[in-house]
Amino acid sequence: MNVRPSAWSVFAGVLAILCAHILSVLQGWYTTYTWIDIPLHLAGGAWTALAFFYLQRQYVPLFSALPFWFSLITAVGVVMLVGVGWEWFEFGFDYIFVPEHAEWRAQLGLVDTLGDLLVDLLGGLLAGAYMLIQKRGIMLSPNSDLK
Repeated sequence: MNVRPSAWSVFAGVLAILCAHILSVLQGWYTTYTWIDIPLHLAGGAWTALAFFYLQRQYVPLFSALPFWFSLITAVGVVMLVGVGWEWFEFGFDYIFVPEHAEWRAQLGLVDTLGDLLVDLLGGLLAGAYMLIQKRGIMLSPNSDLK
């Protein structure tokens, strides 16, 4: 028995993050509550890792035979790749659509960007820890044949 998130949880997770982001933009929460992007980046990092675990177990059976730490390192690498991609998206959005001295900008500087990437990383590690706990729980359950 493989441990993996369901397709529904992966879809619901990205939908919830997207709705929270859109609501935050429309309500101006990014300017009034400057911390609001922290939980969104944490959720985004966790979602990316869970989506990775879902896709790897669903479509790449070879990963099931490899040690969990290998999957975790790969998942965290994917989380960081997606996080950097998001930061590039924010930079491009500001460069193309936002006037130079506008009050609201997606990119607030180097400290903000590195903080966002750190929180993405933490979200991915938390999702990896969750998957490990789930896997260990199944392996230790009395009805499991994975002992």
